[in-house]
Amino acid sequence: MRYFTSSLASLLWLAASVASGQTVAPAATAPAAPEAPADDAARPVLVKVGLNVARSFRWGGYNGIPFRVPVTVGVEYRLHSKFTLYGQLDADFATSRYGGYADQRTPLLPTGALSLGGRYYYNQAGRARSNRAHGAFVGNYLAAEAHTEMWHHFESPGLAIPAGDIELRRSYVPTLNLLWGMQRRLGRRFLFDGSAGIGVGATRSDLNFGGFSSGPVNLSGQLNLGVYFGR
Repeated sequence: MRYFTSSLASLLWLAASVASGQTVAPAATAPAAPEAPADDAARPVLVKVGLNVARSFRWGGYNGIPFRVPVTVGVEYRLHSKFTLYGQLDADFATSRYGGYADQRTPLLPTGALSLGGRYYYNQAGRARSNRAHGAFVGNYLAAEAHTEMWHHFESPGLAIPAGDIELRRSYVPTLNLLWGMQRRLGRRFLFDGSAGIGVGATRSDLNFGGFSSGPVNLSGQLNLGVYFGR
């Protein structure tokens, strides 16, 4: 009888709790699934500004034009976790306005380049399994780009070169380049981006420019070593 009375009191208390809107906690709850970490590189656009030091090695002293500071501005847009489109502008500022060729005054911007292309960041899953650098805008990549070099050079109409006949002219060399490269984060605000490859174009260039001409086809090498501030 005492057991029956106790059970009846428990049922009445439960009914009163439900009627008054109180909730009864379950005896046990399943553990919540861990929340996926936020991706701080999930932005679709990467903007970077820095120095492409390989251009200084390539151009330094060419045709009497002095050493230069190679400033680069680039924008990369992510289409997919592995594919991006990018544009890059290189501006090589001269450290001196006078070259060694007939003391001709050189422009502030003797050389520069514009590149437009796409990148494929390969083996992202493998790098993640191996706990190596991966993610948005990070990893090893293959790239194809349309690239145009601009540079000023001294020319004379004949073999005899009087000082007054020397002219500083501007030339353009367009090429299609295939590149292999790698991009890595250096902390949260900086990037290293290095690439190398080969290009082919229809315009003949001087051998000092870094290419080899055979008939109408010009083959050239491409090298980039950049450290950038990137957001």
